[in-house]
Amino acid sequence: MDFGGKAPEITNGRLAMLGFIAALGAELATGEWVFAQLQDAPIFIPATFALFIVASIIPMNKNKKAESVGPLTPDAELVNGRAAMIGFAALLAIEAIKGDALF
Repeated sequence: MDFGGKAPEITNGRLAMLGFIAALGAELATGEWVFAQLQDAPIFIPATFALFIVASIIPMNKNKKAESVGPLTPDAELVNGRAAMIGFAALLAIEAIKGDALF
């Protein structure tokens, strides 16, 4: 697998969707900002991301074709991943400027 094509974008999009929802949910539940959450779980969070990376790469290496299930299409996954990348970056930027949790 090379760094071209859709594979890196799909993997990064999946990680962004996971990170954005997990960070926002944990922030709403605990009131901690993202950087504090990372300090609280220095092993669990990277291990979860590593698991998602492996789970994304294995089917790509086996040349499995992405399937559509209703509104869940490969194109929708790319769009949602891109939105999550922007949302997660915005969350980090806002919290870094503010110096505290967004909510």
